[in-house]
Amino acid sequence: MSDSRAKPRRRILMVDQDLDLRVGLGLMLTSAGYEVSHTDNGNEAIAMHRCNPFDVVIVDMVLPGKDGLETMTALRSESSPPKFIATSGEGRFPAALYLRMAGLLGAQRVLAKPFESEQLLAAVQSVLGEI
Repeated sequence: MSDSRAKPRRRILMVDQDLDLRVGLGLMLTSAGYEVSHTDNGNEAIAMHRCNPFDVVIVDMVLPGKDGLETMTALRSESSPPKFIATSGEGRFPAALYLRMAGLLGAQRVLAKPFESEQLLAAVQSVLGEI
């Protein structure tokens, strides 16, 4: 018998070109009790959020088409904007620059790649007010 008072699982969207990273970290977050979806591009992330809003979007700054900064900007204007965790490795610019810009756009946490799965879990828990 399920408890109808159980709180709903928090929804997380991972947006990153690296499928292995999305799947591996997604499994870790799922095992921690979160509902996880993923995509490799910003346009699809925006469409997915509009259909069923996410609590947290973990977004890489370097994406094809709409980059991470443009994706964050679009999602911030939604009626129920998510919280953001920005990630970045090196791209045309150093990761630190991308992450600084993401922070200015409202990312609650930033993680430079490579990072440990425990760091991501702690960031998720922090932005959701769970720790």
